[in-house]
Amino acid sequence: MIENPALTQKIKDIIENLCPMPAEISFAVINLKTETPEISGFNMDKFIYPASVYKVFIGAEVLRQIHEKKLRLDEIIEIKSPNDVDKSYRLFPRLTTDDGRPLLVAGDKVTIDYLLDLMFSRSDNTASNTLIDLVTRESMNDNIILPNNWQGSEITRKFLGRVKEDEKYRHLDITLTCARHLVELFYKIEINKLENEWVSMKLKVYMHRWIRSGRGGLNLPEFKDYYRKGGWLEVNHYKINILGAIRNIWKRGHAINRWSNDVGVVTTEDCHYVVALLTLTKTKWPWVSFPLKKFSKKVLEVMRGVR
Repeated sequence: MIENPALTQKIKDIIENLCPMPAEISFAVINLKTETPEISGFNMDKFIYPASVYKVFIGAEVLRQIHEKKLRLDEIIEIKSPNDVDKSYRLFPRLTTDDGRPLLVAGDKVTIDYLLDLMFSRSDNTASNTLIDLVTRESMNDNIILPNNWQGSEITRKFLGRVKEDEKYRHLDITLTCARHLVELFYKIEINKLENEWVSMKLKVYMHRWIRSGRGGLNLPEFKDYYRKGGWLEVNHYKINILGAIRNIWKRGHAINRWSNDVGVVTTEDCHYVVALLTLTKTKWPWVSFPLKKFSKKVLEVMRGVR
């Protein structure tokens, strides 16, 4: 895969015009319309917390083990505490209302297929924690991350507070990844070469089920097709303690950390590309966030001009 310097410069211009903190972004795009796929980006190798984006790695390892007959899609799994972390639909920022499926609680027994569907369609954290325990972090890293040379993106955490985390993982650094690794991941999925065709195709099926209400990451009306996985997290000191927020503004210049991430494969009438965006916005104002839609439109405009 080769880099397109002209496209890289155009992306750099977009980011510097839209974002006041370019160091807090990792972005990559692979153009699939050229004879040889071309990669371009900005801070492609900068590691940032991916939030729920790393659930794709979980799904890939689950499906790999199913393909090898170690697990079955219809296998029944029991939900156990403290994995049942989702207590409110407010945890799913892209859902405007509940989707008709109850939140998982300890003691529930459901299939692996149902857990995968919840994890991808509404980014269910209880389902994700349960699947991490099922396949193990070591297996995800040994079979998905490291063989693809994605060192630094190893899975270290579940969606739990550290005090509830398994003891041997409690003091590990937080999971990080970069746009280069994520865009390569989705590129392999798109060309049906992440593990094998069956695993890749199943991942596409699950990711096409994401809930399209609300923000929907980089998705635009112009997209004929966009399968994706987003990730979002906010640490808002205003909600924790107003005095603490003021203290953070005084010491650090911000009171809110907001991670907005999205990775997917775009198909339009005249474009076909893989896109990966990781952002961290540090702000003192609750209404300030990364302009995902505006950024996506700018990238689409640039990609339409690349042949």
